Amino acid sequence: MNKYLTWLEIDSSAINYNLYQFRKLIGKDKLLMPVIKSNAYGHGFLNVAKICSYNKEVDRICVVSLDESLTLIENKINKQIMILSFYNFDKLKLRKAINNKVIFPIYDIKQIRVLNNIAKQIHKSVKVQVEIDTGASRTGVLPKDTLKFIKKIKTYSHLELDGIWSHFAASEENKVYTLKQIKIFNQLIKSLEKNQINIPLKHMACTASSILYPQSHFNGTRLGIGTYGLYDLPFIQKKIKLKPALSWYTRIIQIKTLPPKTYIGYGCTYQTKRKTKLAIIPVGYWDGYDRHLSNKAWVIINNQKCPVRGRICMNLSMVEITNLKNVKTGDKVILLGKSKDYSITAENLAKWANTINYEILTRINPWLPRTII
Repeated sequence: MNKYLTWLEIDSSAINYNLYQFRKLIGKDKLLMPVIKSNAYGHGFLNVAKICSYNKEVDRICVVSLDESLTLIENKINKQIMILSFYNFDKLKLRKAINNKVIFPIYDIKQIRVLNNIAKQIHKSVKVQVEIDTGASRTGVLPKDTLKFIKKIKTYSHLELDGIWSHFAASEENKVYTLKQIKIFNQLIKSLEKNQINIPLKHMACTASSILYPQSHFNGTRLGIGTYGLYDLPFIQKKIKLKPALSWYTRIIQIKTLPPKTYIGYGCTYQTKRKTKLAIIPVGYWDGYDRHLSNKAWVIINNQKCPVRGRICMNLSMVEITNLKNVKTGDKVILLGKSKDYSITAENLAKWANTINYEILTRINPWLPRTII
């Protein structure tokens, strides 16, 4: 028995397997760039970074921010790092990132000036990639402004234009809109080439689009949730076989027997209908076990399904174990994962909580210990 009451296990072989499946899908001639932002979608930022750093299929690692990139540098992650979203203009941090060849996204004139000035001060060049807003309406330069924007970049001597990229708005569910975005991106590339601007790296593909739209591959794929063995939508499972990497466990800390007509938890949302044996587990919405799972979810104990009873608390939850035999405090409880006969997936939890699997995973408390197996 390990020393933890609540913990996660991350299967490194599953992550490596998933990366290989996508390498086979996109081919050897394109960059494979797993995204490990937001605590690696709940799987543990540094642990997953280390797995990726040792994986020969990985070309670059994508993060969300300057601070995430610096964490990788400080921990000697040996793959090239690309920031996807944002960064402040902290000079010391930017110098460190530029010295370590971090690739920066560009979508604002001020970014151009600041990065060029700092690179000039330290006698370095900095690789930048222009993000194009083809329809997600988040960060990014609008297509109509891109040519002028890139010409501006080329007037700065310490900026090296490494690539252009865009982000899909609905590649999982809206084919018409997705194809429209691809068309806009292709038209923009042709327009740039007509103006003698040839950019080395062009990428749009995420997990779903890399599977559903081969024409979105260009010469790089940013692999998000597929890295971790999850699917954007169930039907994608028919097109590629992936292995979930995360399992989530806790332990029973108390067992009690309640008489009929006893209320359980805050708000008295559940009342026992019979003599009921109840297990208390030390996990709640602080840990990321969503409050919307109250009276909906079930857990696995001793290879049996056990329903959650009452409202999930901040640090505790209650599950019914009336039908279980030989159960005791300290027994392992599966919150997400599988036993011999049953499994609970991130999709199950997402359905019960009326959200998406991304949110279920990324909201698992980063303080919870994550063990690599």
